[in-house]
Amino acid sequence: MIKKAATSFLSPGKNIKAVFLMSILNINNIKKSYGITDVLKSFSLNLNKGERVGLIGANGSGKTTVFKIIAGLESCEGNISIRSDKTIGYLKQLSDFADDKTIYDELLSVFADVIEMIDNLNKMEKKIAQLGEKADESQEVKLKLEKLMQEYSDLQQEFNAGVGYEYESRIKQVAVGLGFSEKEIFNKKLVQLSGGEKTRLGLIKLLLLKPDILLLDEPTNHLDLKSVEWLENYLKDYEGTLLVISHDRYFLDNVVERIVEIKNGKNEDYAGNYSYYQKERKRRYKQRLKEYKNQQKKIKQLEEAIERLYVWGRSRDSEKMFKRAKAMQKRLDKIDRIEKPRLKAPKIKLSLDKGIRGGDEVLKVSNLSKSFSNLELLDDVNISLFRGDKAAVIGDNGSGKSTLLKIIMSELEADSGKVKIGANVYPAFYRQEFSGFNENDDLITALQRETYVTKSEARNLLAAFLFTGDDVFKKVSQLSGGEKSRLRLLQLMTGNYNFLILDEPTNHLDLASREVLEEALENYEGTVLAVSHDRYFLDKVVDYIYELENKSLKKYYGSYSYYKNKKKDNQSKESDSDDKVNKGKLDYEKQKQKRAKENRKQQRFMEIEEEITAAERELEILETKMTEPENIDNFELLQDLKEKYDRKSRLLEKLYEEWEELLELE
Repeated sequence: MIKKAATSFLSPGKNIKAVFLMSILNINNIKKSYGITDVLKSFSLNLNKGERVGLIGANGSGKTTVFKIIAGLESCEGNISIRSDKTIGYLKQLSDFADDKTIYDELLSVFADVIEMIDNLNKMEKKIAQLGEKADESQEVKLKLEKLMQEYSDLQQEFNAGVGYEYESRIKQVAVGLGFSEKEIFNKKLVQLSGGEKTRLGLIKLLLLKPDILLLDEPTNHLDLKSVEWLENYLKDYEGTLLVISHDRYFLDNVVERIVEIKNGKNEDYAGNYSYYQKERKRRYKQRLKEYKNQQKKIKQLEEAIERLYVWGRSRDSEKMFKRAKAMQKRLDKIDRIEKPRLKAPKIKLSLDKGIRGGDEVLKVSNLSKSFSNLELLDDVNISLFRGDKAAVIGDNGSGKSTLLKIIMSELEADSGKVKIGANVYPAFYRQEFSGFNENDDLITALQRETYVTKSEARNLLAAFLFTGDDVFKKVSQLSGGEKSRLRLLQLMTGNYNFLILDEPTNHLDLASREVLEEALENYEGTVLAVSHDRYFLDKVVDYIYELENKSLKKYYGSYSYYKNKKKDNQSKESDSDDKVNKGKLDYEKQKQKRAKENRKQQRFMEIEEEITAAERELEILETKMTEPENIDNFELLQDLKEKYDRKSRLLEKLYEEWEELLELE
């Protein structure tokens, strides 16, 4: 959605006071509750033009609530000011499109005003042509024409100052950048889109609209690695203001310049990217811990002094001592107590049981191929995994990564090739869509179906994956899609399996839970095969990268960063090789063009000589006619002959000049 900020928009709820500030957006001390739960207690945020800010915090901390308040979808208490001349664009995590239109038709709606301008310009051109034919008939028509031409000129200027005729190329640029092929753009219907594709389409529309304040909620969730990197580069050059919620740590490092963390309903600002935030948070923690300890030391001294004064007062029956003790107590009561700082919430360690020890060879995929109708996805795919290996499959959306995992798990049949699971290997497959829950189970029972743990242990494990407090007593049927995905991931990771096959395991986890998962997988002694676009996860967990490109796999022995460097090196070598080939082609083309030019020059040289000969002959004929006795008294004829003679003389002079120029080039 995109909305123009206005006074009514600034006051979505009672107790909101509009405050004019020079900044593009200012939120001061807002509060928001749902029932008895306080989500935002004292949250403030200031955004200036052109800033790129990351909004982070645990799931449920209020990040999306802040977005909804800014977008005017939620009311709150507090002071909020948004420049009235600025537009706001909000990308929700879920986008809904149900029309039977193509992707291109939907994106074209962004430029409805441009299309209307083109239509109006065409109509005005026709009208101008019609009036132009009648302009000599009357002064009234002439005035109408002048007025219309001025209106046309004004509209043309407005059109040229905007997107103009570039709207179609912009649609293609952004849509292709975010993973749609040109064929899909023009042919795929909205009703055919998956949930992830609809979210991508919503993001594309928002980027094409170019709002002044861009609100993005988890924009990388449904993008492949190539599209994520394209989006990063696009946003770094974005002229407007960006506020983004993301759990993609590399994205936060590459795009944002400031981090705002929501903690206990309040904001804490960090003037840098995510890496800076991590270091600065630790520094602040140490500083606050020092201040806390110093204050505790002072409080203890005062408490001991008060106790001594009371003891002395009682022993000496001294009213003076009691007064001093009470005065000191007042000093103690007035101290603004520093809360004991915590670097982060208590980290729950997730220990994975590797299960029964399997054989050395865990997975062998040989010469595997798979097609759907006329679309070949996989061709001659080979994988070898051994006990303890941690590997990832990466590739573009739609390249066949999830299909490959389903074939390995015998959920799909390959057209050819073999899949062999090793002896005593027990695989567990985590995928985004899972429908095998008992919907009446509470979360503790659901977890205990997969692993032998006590209720207390189950609660601790569930807390590691964001199910805290009374959440553990919810029925599975009450969970959202993302919550079910988290529960299923936890079930499999704590079950008796020694081979984990994971399809986008970090998608519904906050930063703290991702760290829990990564640490658990790092220490896991079993085997892991993951599909993921989380680059931080790929760097932290995996030892091998399989890139799925052009229907087959290529193996890189190292983390994601190693893979990127290797790809860059390979592309550089290919570029050098291409340069040599291109240079050869260029030299050949230059020679070819040079020969063609020489041939054209020679041809022209011969043509000019023939034209000069013909012109000289015509001049001789004209001279003869002008001197013939019978024409001496025919003034009109002589005048005509003289004009022809002069024209031919000028032509001959030009032919001489061109001939000399060509002669000099020989």
